[in-house]
Amino acid sequence: MRIYIAEELSNSFSKSDRKYFKSKTKGYDLFFSKIDKFDSKFSDSKIVFGNVPTAMIEQSSKLEWVQLESAGFAEYITIGGINRKIVITNLKGFFAKQVAQTALASILAIYRGVIDTENLKNKKKWIGDPIRNSLSILEKKKVVLIGTGSINKIFKKYIQPFDCEVESFNTNSKDKDLIKYLKKAELVISALPGTKKTKNFFNKNRLSTLNKNCIFVNVGRGNSVNEKYLIQILKTNKIRGAALDVTEDEPLKKDSPLWSLKNVILTQHTGGGSETETIDKIDFFLKNLKRFRINKKRLINKVNLSKGY
Repeated sequence: MRIYIAEELSNSFSKSDRKYFKSKTKGYDLFFSKIDKFDSKFSDSKIVFGNVPTAMIEQSSKLEWVQLESAGFAEYITIGGINRKIVITNLKGFFAKQVAQTALASILAIYRGVIDTENLKNKKKWIGDPIRNSLSILEKKKVVLIGTGSINKIFKKYIQPFDCEVESFNTNSKDKDLIKYLKKAELVISALPGTKKTKNFFNKNRLSTLNKNCIFVNVGRGNSVNEKYLIQILKTNKIRGAALDVTEDEPLKKDSPLWSLKNVILTQHTGGGSETETIDKIDFFLKNLKRFRINKKRLINKVNLSKGY
């Protein structure tokens, strides 16, 4: 049975990664793609590991299972209309600890002035003591978590020692309750997935309720935020700052004002990364591969393409 490893994932594998993968999949025909295209190598594959173009999946007659290397799968929703059974699994929850730690690190970088002192370092400018009065601590902050999935569940655990006042909301929450807490929030952490329901969730109306002490953190999806209005309120200091792991355009366009705003941290959608990321992805795939051999209905993280989650 052939396993097709998608181009982007394949290119991320080191020699030792490939050796490890091969040692764990003896009896399978592994194909490490250099360029994703619909050819005999792909058309004869029953399993895909990684994210390939949707058109390739739609053309295949033998494909049974696609294990994505991402938590997001918005571009694959159209495949739900195919009149045959292809199981797609994602990495839901896989990046939760990493992303939650990126959110926490970014918040502390703003509160403890690291973002400011790094800017001063680049200018070789020493200010010292006058900075101290502008610094904040995380203790007892009013926190609003948007999205009740694995990222915010872990983030909530991480900030427990800081005795914060935490409220959680999702897309099913009542708008009046959400607005009430957004108005007084000092931290807003958005970890929304990419669905029709979450698009432009943080519209002009919701963003305008944020106060001048608020830090807005987005570790979910860039299209969940009205970015133009977010930039406007950051420029005019209507909120304290923002920590963005995701943006509307990725890579971020070179003419975006976000590059030059001093009250913004950009982590370039790296929030889910770690030194063991590739091996961890392989191990997750191998765990699912064992289930696939027995009964593909028992695969972990099957996505419902018609529902978008």
